[in-house]
Amino acid sequence: MFTKYRILIYSENPDKLLPFYTNVLGFTLLNKLDYPDDYGYMLQVVGDSYVWLGKHSAITGKAKESFRHLFNLYPEEGVAFWYNKIKDNPQVTIVAKPFEAPFSTKENPVFFCTFLDPEGNCWQFVGKE
Repeated sequence: MFTKYRILIYSENPDKLLPFYTNVLGFTLLNKLDYPDDYGYMLQVVGDSYVWLGKHSAITGKAKESFRHLFNLYPEEGVAFWYNKIKDNPQVTIVAKPFEAPFSTKENPVFFCTFLDPEGNCWQFVGKE
């Protein structure tokens, strides 16, 4: 039924979010669309997974309900690697340090680390330790 999906994150100022997603998380900037009173950035996470950071006139300040939407990233390097990369970044709020998932097994260990981006959007690293 569906062939793909995209995550759209709207912001009062996507220019302030862009460096976090490109420089810290390493998403690739593919394109900037710029129309009068409407602009944004298309970022590639990996493969055909994309994030749109866009300006929206109805958005002001940080996310009011950070945990309504939680976006998962599955890093090849492991959860601890990425936690160590972001933990001292003053723009990031660590919600949960790396921990083993309750459904984790010896054969298939799964770890999580949850954080908020500079505007309070919730992300989670998932995978090996």
